[in-house]
Order: sequence, then C-alpha cells, then structure tokens
Amino acid sequence: MRRRTPDFVDEMCARATTEAAGQISPAEKAAVIAHYSTSPRVSRSMAELAGQFAANGYRPVVVSTCPALEPLDWGGRLPADAIVLRRRNEGYDFGSWAVGLRTFPEILRLRHVVLTNDSMVGPFEPIGTLLESFENSPTDVWAVTDSHQIAHHIQSYFVGFNNAVLDERPWRRFYGSVRHHDEKMDVVMRYEMGIMRVCTTEGYPWTVRYRADDLGAGNGNPTLVGWRRLLALGFPFVKRTIVSDPTTAPAGDQVAAVLRSRYGVELSEWL
Repeated sequence: MRRRTPDFVDEMCARATTEAAGQISPAEKAAVIAHYSTSPRVSRSMAELAGQFAANGYRPVVVSTCPALEPLDWGGRLPADAIVLRRRNEGYDFGSWAVGLRTFPEILRLRHVVLTNDSMVGPFEPIGTLLESFENSPTDVWAVTDSHQIAHHIQSYFVGFNNAVLDERPWRRFYGSVRHHDEKMDVVMRYEMGIMRVCTTEGYPWTVRYRADDLGAGNGNPTLVGWRRLLALGFPFVKRTIVSDPTTAPAGDQVAAVLRSRYGVELSEWL
C-alpha cells in the first residue's frame, strides 16, 4: 500500500505556534500578513501595517517566519485584535499565506481578504483610500500593481480577494498546493505567475490599482522602477529592496530625502 506523502501546508500548520490568539467572525474582513525578520524586534513598518489594517476593520493575521526563539517584540504596538502565528521559514510568503488560510479556514468565506507581506517600508500615511479602492472594485481579484517582467502578471505582495472567492475550488486548490522550493525563481514562476494563471483559466476578473504601463516600468519591476511615481500617486510605501540596495532603482539613493520631504519621516525609524 502506497504511503501518503505528507501535505506541506498541513505539516507547516502542525508545527506552527500561536503567540496571539483570536477568533474571526463572519462579519469581519481579514489581512493575512507574511512577516520575516532575523530579529524578534518588529519594525515600525510592520507594526504600522498591521495597525492600519485593524483601523480599517480588517483582522490582522500575522504569520511570521522569524527564527528567533523568543516572542516577537512589538514594542506595545500590536493591535488588540491581531492574531500572530510563528512557523518555520519554508515556502516563502506563499507558505505563510497558505498556513494562515489553512489554520483559519473561516477567512476563505469573508467578503474582503488581503494577502500581503512586509516587503515594503511604510505605510507613511493611512491606507484607507487604498483599501476602499480594493473593496469597491467590481472584480474578484485586485492588486496594487501588475508587472511585465518575464510575463504579464499580478504582483503578489499586496493582493485582495473579493466576494469570498478564496472559498471556491480553484483558489482552495491553488493555495493548498503550495510547496517549499529552494529557489525563489521557482516560487515566482509557480505561484506569483500562478495567480494570473488561475484568473485566466478559471475566468476570474482582475484589476490593479497602478498599472505598470502608467508607471513607466516597461519590463522592469514597477515597485523599483516606478517608486517615485507610486509615491506621487498616493501609494505610501517604498520597496525594502531599494533601501537595502539603492542601485536596484533609479535614484534609489534619494529615497530617504524624498520620504523626509513628502511625509516628514526619517527612513531609519521605519526599518
């Protein structure tokens, strides 16, 4: 008799631990936030992101792959209704989203769900308008940006699902099939590109808040190439990659000065 191969998502859920518990009601909205840090200290960006979701009626569900043994240190900024899970650092962000959805299947049935991560620094101002754009979208799937890198696709760092479509078989199958891959490019090809494949093959209408073409991104990453345009259009984040390596974006060495001028913030306080 053939032995059943252990399900990656089930295995991750079985090993996950809960640092902040809670229950999700049918009337809520939810944001599943993938978090990673080598330190248990939670950055101001992460705390503000979770707080902004809570302020706009979303239950923050943080799934962290921080390897530290001690509890995450939110510095007193963890939203009162937040849920925090800790898991092994496998499967990248899609692994965290899959674990969050499998652990709390009631999220699948909510009208508005956002899957996001901590790859952006910010938000430097409230995100209510951004979330209203998502909630008022007539499409089932909404994202902040699309990209023409490799092939046209929705970027996965901030994706919203309307009308409880996550509870439908194609999306259950998609997020339930997440596996660990050693190479990040494999994750991009299978899962980030996979979101668009599900939309296309299963007939789910989608839209984005900021089109790569309008950001002048060409075949580059809009969050890198178009970072100044995104700020000008009201997206109060910058890609963390630019901060760690300014050469990855045009005028990347000007990020701190631009944020200081536009928002009156010191970038170093948000990292």
